[in-house]
Amino acid sequence: MKGDPLPGEDRIVRYLSATLLIDGEFADGVGFCLRHGETGLSVNWLDVLASGGADPLSEVRRLSRLRLRRSGRFAELGVGDVLRTVTEELDTLRIVHDPLEEAEGFAADPSHSLVAGLPPADSDEAMLVGDMIAECVTAMHPAIVEQG
Repeated sequence: MKGDPLPGEDRIVRYLSATLLIDGEFADGVGFCLRHGETGLSVNWLDVLASGGADPLSEVRRLSRLRLRRSGRFAELGVGDVLRTVTEELDTLRIVHDPLEEAEGFAADPSHSLVAGLPPADSDEAMLVGDMIAECVTAMHPAIVEQG
């Protein structure tokens, strides 16, 4: 349900464009910082999509409202890992469900979620927390998978 915290044992992914990658394959902490005007960091909850039988990451790609590029990557993180790591520095961090309703040209996205309670953009604390989240990345996945 919207606003509910995600279970600690579940996984999320965050799309990172090529400019938010180090050497094209490692997550830069900047990719986990808020931009001006944002109140939460958009992520996708993999495990909510797993029950349908389809590959959850394929579903994230299909439902994405972002323009995915070949050079982009999805950074996979464990919800509990992020919370344990970051709450040592920032006790306001929450990862909550924020499903998107169907909109013109887009299907409903039940996986959309937010990392909330992050420090404001461009603060020293934001960079520290972004780097801490980047250290929690467990896998990097291509944003676009070539059909072959």
